[in-house]
Amino acid sequence: MSVLASVEELRVDFHSRKGVVRAVDGVSFEIRDQEILGLVGETGCGKTVTARSFLRLLPTPPAEYAGGRVLFRMDGEMVDLLRVPEDQMRAIRGDRIAMIFQDPGKALNPAMPIARQVGEVFLQHRAAELLAEAGLELDSVDPVGRAVLRRALAQRSRVPERVALRLPPLRGRWRRLQVALDERVARALEETRIPNPRKTMASYPHELSGGMKQRVMIAQALACDPDLLIADEPTTALDVTIQARILELIRELQDRRRTAVLYITHDLSLVRRLCDRVTVMYAGRVAESGAAEDIFARPLHPYTRGLLGAIPARAGRGRRLTAIEGSVGHALHAGDACRFHARCPHAGPICAERAPELAVRDVREHAAACFLHDDRVALDPAGRPAAEVGG
Repeated sequence: MSVLASVEELRVDFHSRKGVVRAVDGVSFEIRDQEILGLVGETGCGKTVTARSFLRLLPTPPAEYAGGRVLFRMDGEMVDLLRVPEDQMRAIRGDRIAMIFQDPGKALNPAMPIARQVGEVFLQHRAAELLAEAGLELDSVDPVGRAVLRRALAQRSRVPERVALRLPPLRGRWRRLQVALDERVARALEETRIPNPRKTMASYPHELSGGMKQRVMIAQALACDPDLLIADEPTTALDVTIQARILELIRELQDRRRTAVLYITHDLSLVRRLCDRVTVMYAGRVAESGAAEDIFARPLHPYTRGLLGAIPARAGRGRRLTAIEGSVGHALHAGDACRFHARCPHAGPICAERAPELAVRDVREHAAACFLHDDRVALDPAGRPAAEVGG
């Protein structure tokens, strides 16, 4: 499969009173057409910062894109999303790349009905199609009238007189235009298996359950058939049964629409069920990446092994779960060492001096950033990297 998007040596800093925090430090991975890539790691490892960089949603300042590129395929060419003009970025958000946020209760506007919130996506990116259904052309409306028209449609209010004067053909077609918008919103909600889309359209977020709000978020994200869907821990706040339904829904919609998905989570049991490939992050860096079946069958990085060892299993009933000692270090004082060396049972002197390179260590692009798999490093009897040999 061809590459749809790729992150190359991405570095994101946050400026604070205590100094510069490097939240993402040289992260690289790629997303291919029609696949689900799992981005895995503990809270605070930089997953969400990396994902939001695709849409440039980080506030600058305090955030700063300090280096690297985020490439996305547009019309057969790869463009750097960190450097495209803001008006082009607005056209990409919600249309070519969409995002499902972690907490739908906070992502949805509590003061707006669902129909208006989902409808805004169509008004922003499919206004020309809606106007064409009413016998109008978007080019016939000046920018001011276009903005007022979108607002009136979203609020289901009458078109102001100053706009109606610019659009004589609109008379008699306003109702048809509103019906066309409502039909698109209802179809988008119906695709996510919401039982009564028309009733949900008139509801406010506080009137819906957590699972229903998450379905609304999915409908909003998939409304314009994006090429890439970013799902930022979409099932964290849901119970297990609703979680399973949401995962099944994402997989079903992805299969039907052929959309690539970047799925962010800290739960490896979900990754096993859902993802084709996996990238494991730790403290702002990539620790391991490869096909999901390879990583679960032969984990190479000690951090990945620790995560897998902490998953409860029926076969291991009665045994003590593995725990990773210590906690994630502060990115403010990270330095050039391996970020995991303070918690690693195999760490040696070289691990505290510099970071290992992310390189292929196994079959089928199975890569890991660990000196345990570096042929240039001599290992002591305990399996610890002791010193470099042979240049």
